Amino acid sequence: MLPTPKESAVPSLAVLAFYNAVPSVVWSGLSLGPLVVFCYQHMARPWLVGLLGLSLLAYAVPRSWFRYWQLSRVPAMYRRLGVPVVNWLAQDGALVHALVRRRYPRYRRLKTRRSVAALVANSYHMERFHIAALLFFWFVSGYAAVQNQWAWAGVLTVLNIGYNLYPVWLQQYLRLRLAPVAARSMKPTPPS
Repeated sequence: MLPTPKESAVPSLAVLAFYNAVPSVVWSGLSLGPLVVFCYQHMARPWLVGLLGLSLLAYAVPRSWFRYWQLSRVPAMYRRLGVPVVNWLAQDGALVHALVRRRYPRYRRLKTRRSVAALVANSYHMERFHIAALLFFWFVSGYAAVQNQWAWAGVLTVLNIGYNLYPVWLQQYLRLRLAPVAARSMKPTPPS
């Protein structure tokens, strides 16, 4: 039986970008909205610029240092903390892939060695972004606490955990889960 055009079609990059943009925009709006409001209404501009610049130094950290702050070397620890739930709701997560596969049943993200390597490389990029954001949220929460704005400090801390800490752990968890696949893909294939 020949596949129907719908079954054999592969989503375009634009379609994949749209599906992935939705959770990204939702979570960013929910988390960055209150941060922007606080910074605009309550933070002195020199502090804002200084703390933002300090946070962006996370982009200068070499990839080899990432292993020093990895939470665990076993996926079970991440599962106990609920990190797979974040994977369900995140950009490129399980929900997004389920929705894409509903329309394009043959779509698979990890088809080749190159796609596995690209996902691992992207996980470092995403972790770096969320570490920089984690630091900025943390600095702004500290600023709010020093200014005796405890409600803002609490809200920003909770948002920081959900928007940055869990996504950092998610990237670490994904790399742990991909490690066996990546190791197999790094081995040279024997000549036939």
